[in-house]
Amino acid sequence: MKNNNDEAMKNYFDSMLHNEKTTPAPEKSDKSEKKASTEFAELPTLPEELVFSNSSTKEQLHSQVSAEAEIQKQPSAVDEWKNIDVENEFQVLFFELNHVTFAVPLTDLGGIYHLDKELNFLMGKPVWFSGVTKHNNKLYNIVDTSLWLQLGCSAKDLKYSHYILLGSTSWGLSCEKLLGTENLSKDQVRWRDKKGSRPWLAGMVKNKMCALIHVQELIKLLNQGMDIRG
Repeated sequence: MKNNNDEAMKNYFDSMLHNEKTTPAPEKSDKSEKKASTEFAELPTLPEELVFSNSSTKEQLHSQVSAEAEIQKQPSAVDEWKNIDVENEFQVLFFELNHVTFAVPLTDLGGIYHLDKELNFLMGKPVWFSGVTKHNNKLYNIVDTSLWLQLGCSAKDLKYSHYILLGSTSWGLSCEKLLGTENLSKDQVRWRDKKGSRPWLAGMVKNKMCALIHVQELIKLLNQGMDIRG
C-alpha cells in the first residue's frame, strides 16, 4: 500500500512522539491467537446494505443521547494508562484522512458502515461532533475525525465515505478512504510505554509512518468531550 505523503506523515507523527519515551515490542503474550473477524476481510469493498436510512426522530435522539451522557459522566474507579494488549501478530485496518494514514486493531472495532449524508445535529456538543445517525434502532455519535485530530480541515473540506465503530460503543470515526487490512507483528510497531500528552496514541507503525490508535483511550476522551489535546 503506497503512501504518497510520507514526509507530511513523518512530520505529523514525529511531533506526536517527540520527547515521549518509547519502548521495543512488548513481550510475547501467552494468549491463544484470536481470529480476525471476517466482517473486515473484503475491505475496502463493503456491502451496500450498510447504508443507513434517515428515519430517526428528534425525540428518540435526545432521549437516548441524554441517557448515554448520564452514564458517561460516571467517574471510572481506576484511570491507569496501559497500552493495548495484542497478539504477536495482529490485524489492523488502515484508513486515510486528508492524505494522512491511521491504523486501528480489528479486534477493537465494532463495524464499518457507509456514512449517511444527513446527520442529526445536537446543540451543546463539541465542534468535532458531526451529529447523530440511526441504524437498526440504535444511535451512533459521528466524529469529525480530521477536526478532532486537528489535521487542518474538517467535514466541510473532506468527503467522508464511511465511519468506523469503536468497540461496542456508539462512537463512530469518520474516514475518507478505507485502505484495507493488513497483518502486523509487534516488532513492526514503535510502542509507547506511558500516557504522555496523547493517551489515544498506542504507537507508530514503522514502515507506514502512521499512528496506531489506542481505541479504549480514545473512547475515554470522546466520552469526556475532549479532543486530541486531552
